[in-house]
Amino acid sequence: MLSKNLAMTLLALSATAVTYAAGYDATLSSQPSPAVSTKALEVTIQTRDMGSEVYCYTWCANVNGTEVAPFTWDGANTEKFRMTGSGGTYTLSIPDIQAFYGLTDAQLAGLTKLGFIAKTKNGEQTNDVFLQVEQGRRDVYGGGEGTLSNPYILSTEEHLVEFASESRDWAADVYVRLDADLDGSLLAAPIGSTSTPYQGHFDGAGHTISNVSLKSNTLGGATGLFGVLRGGEITSLGVTDAAVEGVNHVGILVGKAESGKIERCFATGAVTGNSICVGGLAGENIGAIISDCYAGVNVSNSDDYATGGIVGKNSGTVRNVYATGEIAGLDYVGGIVGANYGTVSNSVAINAKVSGNYDYAARFGGNDNARNISSHNHSWDLIANGSSADWTAHGDHAELHSVGALADFSTFKSMTNWDFDNVWEWVDTTNARYPVLRGLENQSCVHPTAFTTILTSVEEMIASERIRVSVGPNPFDGYITVSASEGLASAELYSMGGSRAAYAEAAANDSAITLTADGLTAGVYVLRVSTVSGQVYSFKVSKK
Repeated sequence: MLSKNLAMTLLALSATAVTYAAGYDATLSSQPSPAVSTKALEVTIQTRDMGSEVYCYTWCANVNGTEVAPFTWDGANTEKFRMTGSGGTYTLSIPDIQAFYGLTDAQLAGLTKLGFIAKTKNGEQTNDVFLQVEQGRRDVYGGGEGTLSNPYILSTEEHLVEFASESRDWAADVYVRLDADLDGSLLAAPIGSTSTPYQGHFDGAGHTISNVSLKSNTLGGATGLFGVLRGGEITSLGVTDAAVEGVNHVGILVGKAESGKIERCFATGAVTGNSICVGGLAGENIGAIISDCYAGVNVSNSDDYATGGIVGKNSGTVRNVYATGEIAGLDYVGGIVGANYGTVSNSVAINAKVSGNYDYAARFGGNDNARNISSHNHSWDLIANGSSADWTAHGDHAELHSVGALADFSTFKSMTNWDFDNVWEWVDTTNARYPVLRGLENQSCVHPTAFTTILTSVEEMIASERIRVSVGPNPFDGYITVSASEGLASAELYSMGGSRAAYAEAAANDSAITLTADGLTAGVYVLRVSTVSGQVYSFKVSKK
């Protein structure tokens, strides 16, 4: 393709008494470089200042050995070809090369070079500049082209293993979608590392990857399904029954999230580390956004700092999450976050137990100082302290709630302000009531047994809200247990006809009594409970 005829240009210039060069010198840069036939393209031309209204004439300089020029010179003076920028730097964005140039599949397959000229309506233009084109990868994995509109499809375990070894497909412009529930036990290493982080877009599409088992003894690395996330996105993915072990920066989903987004994801399993930054979902979140996620993960890090149910150390943003596993660390230990130097909001700790060897350990977060930005957060009031009889004053316990409040949909929705119309949904069964992510498969209740035992029992608080009595299981079979937040005196079980069916006295200062109920017929009974302070409670319970 040649520049406009010099004689015609000079004739036009003489008529207007303005002097223009036949073609300004220009240089071209692009993203990506070279262009990839199946990816979006952004071309920048650097030249002299041509004002702010600049267009781009472009053509296919080599398609199977010939030029293909689908546009006219004057036809490029439209918004489709309008370049952004000014002052001599002008950019054209082409979201889809095939659609933009109107190429057939055969023509796209033969495309090796594109040509560009920056121009104005009044006759200024640059010289021709060219860009080489490489053919994009097709027919890999389960199909797709790795683009936003046509992502790569992972539909088998072999696809997942191949993807985990193809670092070129971890780039920022590559899109991947999971198309089935997959077994991840064949994975040998994380997707993304410190030297080659994951920067792409991974859509779980509601599916799960199960049985991920990864172990690393490397200090300074990052261990998880995704090792290091930098600017990438992981969405709508479940990782179940995982076992992840590492030294530092260890999490089931991500070892280290430098930046990017983790949205609508959940994890179950166990995480073990022996240095800094160990978490149920992510080991460390430096600058990413983690939102609308949960983890039912047991986390253990006995040798160092920052251990949490969602993230070990957070300097980014965490919101709308909950965690339920047992968390055990050395220092800075919390049900949601071990060490928080960022923002954590609208989140809930329902962990079975939180254990820390030093002072910085609490139900919700390990530290409660000026660097901990924690707002509108909540914790189950009966999270067990695995370290000592009393919590220290250095941790973040958030706002405390009973099982009854955390298992009531209207109360939970009001306190968290979560989106239960589009993102979350509430499960209400005989034995459990809990939130799950809408549209994701293979979810089940991850609440602690101690939580669901109280939930399936009868629970009552006296007006002062200082004494709680719970009875369960309900319905019961061979036995029924009464527990209270103060000492009990006795418990009696009566039939609806008024005859006493079982009776037991508590030992001195005992806060629990178990009644043996073998041989009782199925039906409704009345349980009468007396505390050492003289409080009397009556409950209706059912025998299976």
